[in-house]
Formats: sequence, structure tokens, C-alpha cells
Amino acid sequence: MKSWRRTIELCTGAACCLFLLSPVAAQTPAPTQSPAPAPAPMASGMAGQHTMEGEVTKVDAKKGWIDIKSPEGRMKLHFPPAALQSVKVGDRVSVEMSLKH
Repeated sequence: MKSWRRTIELCTGAACCLFLLSPVAAQTPAPTQSPAPAPAPMASGMAGQHTMEGEVTKVDAKKGWIDIKSPEGRMKLHFPPAALQSVKVGDRVSVEMSLKH
């Protein structure tokens, strides 16, 4: 009777050791991220494209000039005057630029 009890104890102990020492493969769902937007296709001769966010600091809608302050620096840009009719100082804008050589 003692030998059966000892055999059961050894088997139980071995099973517990195997259970505790075996690697655990928990399946944690990967965080879902929306895919990054695909870059717009560049026209022939375009070297690069960049988008900047900034604040309008000055507008001359009659002549088409606008000054923008962004974390990257300050810019003075020209647009068709009609494009600036509703733009005011303090507006937040996004400017998309591309370089063509």
C-alpha cells in the first residue's frame, strides 16, 4: 500500500513540476492599430512631400500672402487671393508642400 501511495506522490509531483516548468503560451490579443495612410503618389519629378500644422499670424488676402507659425519655424506663403478670403489671424491650418526639381 505504501509503494502505491509513494508512486502516486511521485507521479503527482512530476506532473506538477512539468506543469510549472513548461512554457506558457498565453494568447494576448495584439493591440489594434489603424493602418497608416498611404502616401499620395508623387507627380513626376517630385523629390518629397511634407505636411506642417501651424497658426496664422498675418493675412493679406488682397495680395495673397499669409504668415504661419509652426513648431518647425515661420513661413510666409503665397496663395491665390480668393483662397484666403475666409482665413483669419489665429486660425489653425495644415500646409502640404512638395519639392520639384
